[in-house]
Amino acid sequence: MPVLRGFLRHGATFSTSIAIVGCAPRRGGGARVTSGSGSRQVPAGPHAPAARERWRVRVRRGWDGPVLGAGVLVGPEHVLTCAHVVAGVEDPVVDAVEVPGSPSCRARLVDGMCVPEADGPSGDVALLRLDAPRPEEHVAVLRRMAVTRDRPVHAQGFPQGLDHGVWTRLTLFGHSGAEWLQMNLRSATEQQVRVGYSGAGVTDDATGDVLGLVVARYGAGEAALSWMIPVDAIAAHLPVLAGRVVGDTGIDPLFTDVAAAPAGDVGWVLDWLRHRGRGAAVLVALGEELAAVRQAVAAADRGGGVDLALDVRGRGVEEVARRIVDRAGLPTSEVERPSERLRADAPPVTVVLDGVDEAEEPVALVDDVTRVVLGGGGRIVLGFRREGSAGASAAAALVAGVVGTRLAALARRVDALPDGTDLQLRLLVLRQAAERDPVLAARWLDEFEGGVERAERRARRERAVEDDRGLLEASRAMANDAGLEEDLGLAEPYRRAVAALGADPVDPRAVHAAVTAYRDAVRSAREAERGREGEEDR
Repeated sequence: MPVLRGFLRHGATFSTSIAIVGCAPRRGGGARVTSGSGSRQVPAGPHAPAARERWRVRVRRGWDGPVLGAGVLVGPEHVLTCAHVVAGVEDPVVDAVEVPGSPSCRARLVDGMCVPEADGPSGDVALLRLDAPRPEEHVAVLRRMAVTRDRPVHAQGFPQGLDHGVWTRLTLFGHSGAEWLQMNLRSATEQQVRVGYSGAGVTDDATGDVLGLVVARYGAGEAALSWMIPVDAIAAHLPVLAGRVVGDTGIDPLFTDVAAAPAGDVGWVLDWLRHRGRGAAVLVALGEELAAVRQAVAAADRGGGVDLALDVRGRGVEEVARRIVDRAGLPTSEVERPSERLRADAPPVTVVLDGVDEAEEPVALVDDVTRVVLGGGGRIVLGFRREGSAGASAAAALVAGVVGTRLAALARRVDALPDGTDLQLRLLVLRQAAERDPVLAARWLDEFEGGVERAERRARRERAVEDDRGLLEASRAMANDAGLEEDLGLAEPYRRAVAALGADPVDPRAVHAAVTAYRDAVRSAREAERGREGEEDR
């Protein structure tokens, strides 16, 4: 398993001649997951590692060789794994570990279907063809979905000496680089992802679908991290798998073939879209501004900034809600409407809705969908083709409420700062602007919150060096009491300590080292001075 080390991407051509399309539906009871092409059954209740996931396989070197990693059965004759797992391996053997009694099978790398890890990081996927087919009902379902923070998932790897497999429970955290997603252990007692997990399918606890492959890990103990490559990225590298992927792509054609817009406009919209961590927010774009929004969506989608971008002209509330529910991977029952499911468990997704004023019911779309997503911590862009059109008043009222809530929360954070005078004045101006035009003020909130975050970081660093600041003052007083205020040997260490404390940003470790060095220098100088005084007395 790579430890965040880069590989040069080899040139690869993708053949579409492999017949692995057409996913067989699941059998049995349970909830139903909607998708752009219909719906299908999923297991009832939360999916658990204890359930048999017959698509999981182990990859070894030769019949009796060491375990190389894991893989996912994506077709009766095909296994998906990591490129680094099978790099340089001429005779990989695949074991169906979750199907007791199933014979092992030789496999071969499919020509043109190996994409090594590249800088970003990105890639690290490969497709193997089995010598003997497996049952269709053992094949995994690959699901593309929006990544919501702390979504519970699980995986099974094959560490050295534990060839039977070891489960671990994780949570998705967020994008890390061009394609990969960071995963964190669900608790301190979970098994760490380590060598032997590469290529393991990352399974969604809610649906039982495969969301990606484990590709890398870093560190150990409480600092242990791991990464997966999501299904969206896998399908982009291996288009032949498209027929095995379910779930909404998330981006309508309106946003993929966009006209150029002023770079400045695109930049601030893109920055707004990528500020997921700042909680619920809403932005209204009008008329010509939509060109910048569409171009920003195209750029943000490549970096994981947008979960869903919809052209909602002529669409109803239930259709839009269904797209959000499916993209978030929320199971629904036969009798539950998508809007009801959305209200029950609104995901913190970033959604762009273009053409709200030309939707089937603009006001209902704002009140019954947009307001619900915001309540779940989502970020929404509402695009209107014409000023003063249907739904605009509802959108303005929604924005005013969100802006007021955010301003109140920001005011509490500013009040807690030791020196927030400048931010207090800026907050006052922002509040006055929000009273006049909340839609316009909403565009400035992220920038202001960024300033608050920077001030909070400075305050935390200042608190971290308070003891060292006191130590520097005490050491300086000690030097003066000893008559060493003009000692040339203490001038430079004192200057370094003062400079470290005055740095912006301040580095607590550097401060501690510099202040401690000055204190030690003062002590040494005092001892030397006492030694000289003793010699003079004798």
